Amino acid sequence: MIVRPATPADYAVLADLWFDSWMSIGISNDTDLSREGVRARFYNDAATKWDLFTAEDGDRLHGLLALVPTEARIDQIFVDPEGKGTGIGRLLMDYAKRCLPDGIVLVTHTDNLRARAFYTHHGFTLERTEEDPVHRRQKCHYAWRPGS
Repeated sequence: MIVRPATPADYAVLADLWFDSWMSIGISNDTDLSREGVRARFYNDAATKWDLFTAEDGDRLHGLLALVPTEARIDQIFVDPEGKGTGIGRLLMDYAKRCLPDGIVLVTHTDNLRARAFYTHHGFTLERTEEDPVHRRQKCHYAWRPGS
């Protein structure tokens, strides 16, 4: 398994991976994007704001990591539902820490308990929570600071 920069040829697969992984969490609601909406957002954000990477094993893409380096932020980190718990997330997180060695921030939804446990396990601390009026849920702001 390697992490490499994603290319436009990967985008369709990665957009579907993002949607399928989000749906597998079980906290979606009517404010979330449809598959087509996720695809449109994916292509737009990949072109305008993300440094995008994928976890690949042979010819199969298993995960995505979308960084916003100017904000030292992980915007998206997702693993194919079949690959959860296999170390792919750790591989992507380690890669993010190498790309952003001075610290990282990220946001997730309060109900995303598996992701929250993953972030805590990888040294992130909860800094604050707030309402997300768009998605009508609470969101958690996490930060990782090297050496803490």
